[in-house]
Amino acid sequence: MEYNRFENETDEEVIFRICSQKERIGTWQETADILNELLGNEYTESAYRKKYQAFQKLIQANEHKILDDDNYIKELRLERQELAKEKQKLSDERTELNRQIREQARKESYLDMVKNVLSDNVVPFELDIDKEHINDLIICSGRDLLCHFTDVHTGIYIDNFKNHFDENELKKRIENYTTKIIQIQKLHQAENCYIVASELISGLIHNNLRLQNNLDLMEQFKTVSLLFATMIQDLSQYFNNVYVYTVEGNHSRVVAKKEDSLQGENMDILLPFYLQAKLQNYQNVHIKENTVCQDIAMFNIRGNNVFASHGDKDSPSSVVQNWTMMFGIKPDIVLLGHRHTNGMTTVYDTKVLESGSICGADQYALSIRKTNKPEQTVSVIDKNGLVCLYDIQLD
Repeated sequence: MEYNRFENETDEEVIFRICSQKERIGTWQETADILNELLGNEYTESAYRKKYQAFQKLIQANEHKILDDDNYIKELRLERQELAKEKQKLSDERTELNRQIREQARKESYLDMVKNVLSDNVVPFELDIDKEHINDLIICSGRDLLCHFTDVHTGIYIDNFKNHFDENELKKRIENYTTKIIQIQKLHQAENCYIVASELISGLIHNNLRLQNNLDLMEQFKTVSLLFATMIQDLSQYFNNVYVYTVEGNHSRVVAKKEDSLQGENMDILLPFYLQAKLQNYQNVHIKENTVCQDIAMFNIRGNNVFASHGDKDSPSSVVQNWTMMFGIKPDIVLLGHRHTNGMTTVYDTKVLESGSICGADQYALSIRKTNKPEQTVSVIDKNGLVCLYDIQLD
């Protein structure tokens, strides 16, 4: 085997390295021959052997110091790792604190917006019950109405070959819907009216909507809230009680990107506060809160469990199973919107009712080759469940 001297290797390093391999080389004389050739010396094997033994004694004498130094280095490394962990923890805590501060600032800004909507300029409706209507009130018929007020999209301006929609048309369609609800009430002698409202405004969630909107977010909300409050005021004259529930719609969030939206940061949830202020003089109007989920209304009509959501997170085919597993209660009637089309599906004996939109077909619907008329649903409910479903056309 050939042995060489490494670059910048000292004589002592060469001696120690070669002598360390003595067992593989053979005898001390053979080891000395290799060293003399590498170093240019003529030393005896004894000289190299004694020097190597001296090296070994020196190492053994200082072995504990070397080990202590090694342990000290390991301790330093561990301390360095712990410092790095603490530094990362502080960084994470600072990031979380900044996130909480941002969210709190946004919530405070949102609360300021709520105060603006619900300020003293929300003047309550005067109590003005028509005596003729009082005489028509039904005391005990055993039937109630379930009405949907969804996908209104207030603020969008639509003008295409299928549909025209603006604030004036919105007012006409709501008045038309109110008239048809009253006609159904008289036909079935319904006692009470349950209304589920969702997705009142067009919002800012798509760029094309921002181009089609002719009202800003607050103006959209104020416009539809007043029209809806007027609708409830009118209906209160024909029913023993009017119950109003609100569920969040995806168009009504206050930021464009879904992933940036905070829970509860949605214009629809302002509606109950506005209605309470506006209709406070009407004792037979009850503005209800969602006690389980903000975006799911759960209530009972004549012994029937009624669940309602906007529908952007729920499919008609799976909603019954999902909600039964989620809440441990099987709904008898499910009310969904979002798909802009009236319809009914029976799933595990549960009636899944879908309501269309009040705005009708917009430019986006036409661009994906879909059209829908402005329509909503009215259901007649008794103790046995759904009696009939009305397909209400609003144009």
